[in-house]
Amino acid sequence: MQKILRRVATAERVVAKRTKTKDFKWYKKQKKDQFQEQQQQLSIVRSELDAAKQAVKDEWELGPLAPRRDVGEWAGAKGAIHEARFAGYGKISLAMRNRRCQWAGGAYHLNLAEGDRVVLIDGPDKGRIGKIKSINYDNAEVVVEDLNKSNVRLQSEFRNSESPSVVNIELPIPISDIRLVHPIKDPSTGVTRDVIINQLVHSGFLHDRVSGKRRWSRIVPGLNIAIPWPKKQEEDVKDYKVDTLRIDVEDKTFVPTLLRPPMPAPLIDELRNKYSRFRTRHDPEYVARLEAQEKAAGEHKLRTEESMRTPLQEFHRAQREGKKKKGKPRLTREMLEKIGEVMARNLERTRNGQALLEAAERALQSRSENSGESSSSSSSSALASEGTVETPPPTETTTVAATATAEETQPPPPSA
Repeated sequence: MQKILRRVATAERVVAKRTKTKDFKWYKKQKKDQFQEQQQQLSIVRSELDAAKQAVKDEWELGPLAPRRDVGEWAGAKGAIHEARFAGYGKISLAMRNRRCQWAGGAYHLNLAEGDRVVLIDGPDKGRIGKIKSINYDNAEVVVEDLNKSNVRLQSEFRNSESPSVVNIELPIPISDIRLVHPIKDPSTGVTRDVIINQLVHSGFLHDRVSGKRRWSRIVPGLNIAIPWPKKQEEDVKDYKVDTLRIDVEDKTFVPTLLRPPMPAPLIDELRNKYSRFRTRHDPEYVARLEAQEKAAGEHKLRTEESMRTPLQEFHRAQREGKKKKGKPRLTREMLEKIGEVMARNLERTRNGQALLEAAERALQSRSENSGESSSSSSSSALASEGTVETPPPTETTTVAATATAEETQPPPPSA
């Protein structure tokens, strides 16, 4: 058990180490990409600044002979900034976001929303008040309506011949460069006037687990005044003649049954191609058309094969057709009698051959017995007198001849 626990602990350490290494590599990659984007934007700013300084210098030194700066890529966009400088570079770190949003409650609980009135405390529009148009939470930046506007050049690829080469739009502003403006009633004088709020905190935090939404109140510390959230404007939805009425939407026009799919046929055609080969149901017209195409393709293939047939194939084809015309052969009574005669003759020949083999085996057996008797008699006579002449054993020829003579002398078997 201790061994298993040690293995589990070792595996957990290995996994934790791998995860840490992976996260560190991802962090380094993100940091590298962010640094490259930042350096690219800085290089664009430097090049534009150097070009502006050179243009001022040329106009001062050369006067009317100074080269023109409003031709080529910057035609009609003199004094505008590069389109790459429109947005910030990538996603900044959490520490930088918290520093930018420190006065508004931090990056996680930002006490700002679209529609809030804010004042700029830095930049060319310092001291002007406007409404927040959009918020970029990744970079802790906001876009204020009609403030911090600048001319941005548009490349020729992003515009047509009638579009202007420069567009005047609002540039993002860091949250640290704005402050909230809200009307507060003075308790001593009873006069309500706009006040710049330099600090906001959150209170009464609520988290809805079902919807995942978070709600809280924003408070001005020291005064304990709750600043209400801006009211969201309801979207003005216009009715058109082509809109579907609610009564038509709620009307039940399809009743599913077990005899058809649980959806209308046009919906199936929209979800899957009507003529897809992966479908299991097709229209009868489509099936008939495919069958006709397949039949026509088969006939064309047959015609092509017939046109490419060789003379030998033609001959074989004619033979096969002649055999088909003749049909299967039939056995007549005369043919059956002839077959019976041939079978009887073959059976008689087989029996005669079997009898000859048996006779040959008996002859060989008798010859072996005779050779044994003759050898014993010769040995006994040799012992009696040495002058006696030995009689040779019967040869195979004589034995076979004797057998044949005996068979000839026997009467013939009766005929069937």
